[in-house]
Amino acid sequence: MMFWNKLNDSYWPKYVPERYYLAAETHLDDLVEQKVQPPFWGELVPSEVLDAKVLLEESESEQDDASDESAWSDAGKESPEDNADDEEVSITAESSPRRRKRSSSHVSAPDQPPVKRSRQDVRRDSRSPLAQKRYSQLTADDKTVVETPGDDVTSWQCHGVRFKRSDPSLKEESQTPGFPAYTPKRHDLDLLKARFNPDAFYAFLIAELPWQRMYADRVKELYFHRLSDLSDAETAFMGEMDNFMHENSRAFWTALHWVILLQGDPGSVAAKIYVRRRKAHESVSKRMATLIRRYLKKGVRASLFQEPGVWKFPAKVCCWILEDPLASLTHSLLEQLANLDLEEPARVQWAHCITEETRIAHLPADIRSRLIPAGQRDLISNAL
Repeated sequence: MMFWNKLNDSYWPKYVPERYYLAAETHLDDLVEQKVQPPFWGELVPSEVLDAKVLLEESESEQDDASDESAWSDAGKESPEDNADDEEVSITAESSPRRRKRSSSHVSAPDQPPVKRSRQDVRRDSRSPLAQKRYSQLTADDKTVVETPGDDVTSWQCHGVRFKRSDPSLKEESQTPGFPAYTPKRHDLDLLKARFNPDAFYAFLIAELPWQRMYADRVKELYFHRLSDLSDAETAFMGEMDNFMHENSRAFWTALHWVILLQGDPGSVAAKIYVRRRKAHESVSKRMATLIRRYLKKGVRASLFQEPGVWKFPAKVCCWILEDPLASLTHSLLEQLANLDLEEPARVQWAHCITEETRIAHLPADIRSRLIPAGQRDLISNAL
């Protein structure tokens, strides 16, 4: 039922203890890695009953439209910039277990029985060598490894933690193009929480202020547009966006360097970090979406949002996997951060890229074709 998203088709699942769902999700993870699908779970309610229910709901919705509209208009007199509830924020690493959804595109045709493969063969194909080991089986050298997965690998290891790819076919798992689209496996989150030192991490943040450096190093040129071609609304957008990036640089940086931590007791350093970043994440993601929608309505071209100098807020947080203190080789937080940003320049909004091609590789082809040669680009500051 969980695999085929049929839990809501019956009333009894809500009475099942949560531990059974956790065990079922673990089993589903194994099935996904084996590329095996459970038998299709058919409808539990006769179709004629469903049809009657739909008709009833439609008639009731017509009667409720007026009252619903007034309720929405009167609720919460907030400023326009804060009214972006339709933008979902997905923070997978710290959310409670959810019901698993599967895309219908993965369903095999009834007349084509799945090819049976042994469990051992499937795991060998889908897991990297280190991901097949339990944490207790890893050596100190194993815990230093950051594996680079191939296209056919569904699970791999980074600093002793197993990873999986986000499923682009699922809306709640889709990532903004260009940003890391993978997440730690649920069963390894405790490893990350255990290695997090809130006092040391907070001291590092205050000493380095990495979000200020990210803003100072931002891309400062227009890659695909000329200042002389910008409309008044587009010029105004560039100015407001630059201010938004500056004022909220910490929230941008945090979303791109999201550490897994245990919230801790109220008033503790860990609790303060946890609460502050969550509030900032929700606020900035909503206001960013509102800002873009507002300027789109004013006629700003969508291509302007693709400029490297216009920061993007990721749809999903990008986890920073801290090194295992039990590994044979460890680095300071500053060294770890530098290595991470060098390996994945999207985490600093592509400011530090070896080549221009790398900086714009994630953009659509029609945008890349407009690239203005280096030395001929306009400075964004001239529009402010």
